[in-house]
Amino acid sequence: MKNPKSDKWIEKVRTYCLLYDIPLIYLPEIISEPKVIPMIRGKAFEFSVFLRLKEILPKETWTVEKPIMNAQFSIHDTDVIITHKKSKKVIRIECKLSGKGSFKVVNDYEFQIKVKCMRSRTLGESKVKDLAPKLGVTENLLKVHNDQYVPSDFDLVITTIGNAFYDTNKDTNQFVWRPTKDGIKFLSKLSGIKDINKLQHYAYNQMYVASSKDLAISEINEIICTRKGCSIPNKCGFIPNYPVIKFAESSKEPLNKWMAIEKSEKLFLELIKN
Repeated sequence: MKNPKSDKWIEKVRTYCLLYDIPLIYLPEIISEPKVIPMIRGKAFEFSVFLRLKEILPKETWTVEKPIMNAQFSIHDTDVIITHKKSKKVIRIECKLSGKGSFKVVNDYEFQIKVKCMRSRTLGESKVKDLAPKLGVTENLLKVHNDQYVPSDFDLVITTIGNAFYDTNKDTNQFVWRPTKDGIKFLSKLSGIKDINKLQHYAYNQMYVASSKDLAISEINEIICTRKGCSIPNKCGFIPNYPVIKFAESSKEPLNKWMAIEKSEKLFLELIKN
């Protein structure tokens, strides 16, 4: 017998299209436009993270929420919130896709994937004046980094490595799954999957977590700022636009401070404790 709830999404889509005068018959074409699909995929990933955390975190310990976006520019939107039930402490999560086609073979024994992590809107003059004293930085320094986050904007970043193996089809301008031979080799070893057709699903669902403090430019993190005009490139404290996940050829775990989402509860508990 068919579950009556299973088709509710169909009615939701139909109602949405009617509400906003969207021709339902052309919905796939509309959301596949090159300017539209990056926004949709980014927003969709937030829900993927929400669902994954609800799946892996013990329900008796954690509450996972997907808040409605706040339209105020002065308030940073939180993509996903998890709350520790006993302490009532909250962890704010920023969901970011890996950079398109960013998988890179550094040498024979190291691979890198970049995570696209930057503000969707740069800070204007008035916003710089308002935020600089609150962040404890000069206006000039904030102007140089006006599209970059600081660790206080959120507690954690969660990413999927899937986007690192996408490319743009030059004939259609559509995003396509197109890993290189090295990319296929990397994913096969990481996953243990031999069927190439299953690697796309695996890559998208392979998520990694890092503390915002561990991504910030500092001497402790051994991350140097490459932004021209930065007066303190070894300790400015901003998060680079493209933090890097490093993998060794001989290991399935990242070399730096990223960890698989399945193992992230330990990191969450450490944040709550501190």
